[in-house]
Amino acid sequence: MLRTLIALIGKHHGEDEEALELGLRIIKHLRDYCDRTSEETGLNFVAYATPAEGTSGRFVPKDREKYGLIKGVTDKDYYTNSYHIPVYYEISMFEKIRIEGKFHSLCNGGHISYVELPSTFEHNLDAFEKIIKWMKECDIGYAGVNFPIDECRICGYRE
Repeated sequence: MLRTLIALIGKHHGEDEEALELGLRIIKHLRDYCDRTSEETGLNFVAYATPAEGTSGRFVPKDREKYGLIKGVTDKDYYTNSYHIPVYYEISMFEKIRIEGKFHSLCNGGHISYVELPSTFEHNLDAFEKIIKWMKECDIGYAGVNFPIDECRICGYRE
């Protein structure tokens, strides 16, 4: 969805509220189509926010060959999956959770959001609890909290 929004209006859903609203309308349209098709056919069609890492890199060279080098669309070696905020975009984890949480209820076939911590939280369980509670508050249905277990990227401390 990220590349779609950039191609359509020049911004993605993490940097612009108009892009976020458009992204939500696009995904809701897909969900409504799946629901309608399920009802019409008696088959189970769902909206699935894929975390398919393999395909996120596989299609870029093909798209670049067909459409050329498009800034913000085909200029990376990978696509950002589903409704995720791109990893290179500077955003607080709480804002990332707030934005991505809006898509979870629309993706009834599966979804995940995750945050990357700069260090382990073993000495700050209150902070970890705050993150988990915010995920719940923002309707995150399935989440991951990633962190390095051997080194702090900020201060360089190593275990």
